Amino acid sequence: MLKGIMAGALLAWTAMPGAAMAQEGAKFDCVTKDANATLKASIGAAMTGVGDDVSRDALFKQLATITDTCVARHGIDDANKADYFDYGLARISREWLIGDLARNSLSNAPVDKALDFGPSGTNPDLSADMTDDQIMSIVQAYIDIGVDIEKVDSGVWEKVGAYAAATSIYWNKRKLLPF
Repeated sequence: MLKGIMAGALLAWTAMPGAAMAQEGAKFDCVTKDANATLKASIGAAMTGVGDDVSRDALFKQLATITDTCVARHGIDDANKADYFDYGLARISREWLIGDLARNSLSNAPVDKALDFGPSGTNPDLSADMTDDQIMSIVQAYIDIGVDIEKVDSGVWEKVGAYAAATSIYWNKRKLLPF
């Protein structure tokens, strides 16, 4: 009997980290899962300059409603609500831009490598404009993988820049969230 109780306690203890990680994942995923494909596409396009201020404000209000629902569902405190909104906005934008770059035959990987984005990366803050060195490192990363940069449309380069900005916000806001 004692062995059974100890085995059950051990099993429950080893399952807790996985359960906690699943809850954290649900918190990180909530906004993107709750937003429909049309809203995601509209937000992605808006982050590349499509639309006007009125339409962007309407999109942000829709996203705020979804964010509020996720905040309530997952017990996220008010102190983290703004960072959570920014994270959700950046994640939706980033994911849309990855797809849009792929449709234009470009990968986001050279940007991630050039700017050291990722869970253990330096994730530079690009809330201001990118430096010339950052821009040149992105361009060089594409050259290094064989992209003829002269053939890339200027609109696509703008999306590369938007991807870099969204990814910067994504990683930096994610690190601020306490889950």
